[in-house]
Amino acid sequence: MSDDRIQQGLDSYAEHLQRTAGPAPSAEIRRRGDRRRRNRATGAAFAAVLITAAGIGAIVTRGQEPDRPLPPAATSTPSASVSRPSVAPSRTNTVTSNVTKLRQIGVDLETGVLIDVADDGIDLWLAVGANDVVDFTGTVRDATTEMSLVPAAVAAPNRVIIVPVARPGWCVTDTAGVPLALQPCRDGDTAQTWEVIPAGDSGQINLKGPDGEMRVDENGLVAADQSGRDGLQTIRFDR
Repeated sequence: MSDDRIQQGLDSYAEHLQRTAGPAPSAEIRRRGDRRRRNRATGAAFAAVLITAAGIGAIVTRGQEPDRPLPPAATSTPSASVSRPSVAPSRTNTVTSNVTKLRQIGVDLETGVLIDVADDGIDLWLAVGANDVVDFTGTVRDATTEMSLVPAAVAAPNRVIIVPVARPGWCVTDTAGVPLALQPCRDGDTAQTWEVIPAGDSGQINLKGPDGEMRVDENGLVAADQSGRDGLQTIRFDR
C-alpha cells in the first residue's frame, strides 16, 4: 500500500475522533438538557401520583374498618342487701315484752316467717284469706302467708303480736271463736296479744290467746276445747 493512502486513512480517523470526542454543539446540549428536565418532571409527577394514591388508600381503609365498640357505661352497684320496712305497728307506749328466752330457743322474731303446724307432714300455714279471715289454710309462700312475730307492747314476758308482713299495722286478733280475724293493731290489746310457750325441741311452740291455745286439724283451726294439734313452729319465709 502506498504511503499516500495510509496517510489519508490516518487523517480520516483523526477527524472522526475529533468529531466524536469533542464538545457537542450547543443545540445538542440544549436538547439533552430539555430531555433531562422532562424526565425529572415526569418522575416528580409520578411520585406525586403514588403519594396521593397511598393517601386515598389509607383513607378508604380507615373508612372500611369496623366500628369499635363503645366502652361500657358506668353503672352504680346496688347494695348487696336491701333492708325491708319494719312490720312493727306504730305504738303509743314504750313498754315491750321481754322475748329473750324465745330468741334463745330459736323462735324467729321480727322477720318474715311461716307459722306452721309441726310434725303434721303437710304444708298448712297460717294465712289471711277473704274478708281478712285468718286460718291455717295457706299452702303457698306468698303475701297471705308471710307473717312476723313482733314483741307485744305489754310487760309480761314472751308475748308477741302476729303481723302479716304485707299488712304492717294490722294484727291477727282472737275473736272468741274460729277462725281468727285481721284487725288494726291496738297497743296492749289482749285479743291481739299471744303468749309464746316453748313446747319441745327445735323451736316448737304453742300460741296461746285469751281463749286458749291455737289448735289445728286437717281443715284448719278448731276451738280450743276440741281435739287438734297445738304444736307449732316458725319457718323462715326466705328459706
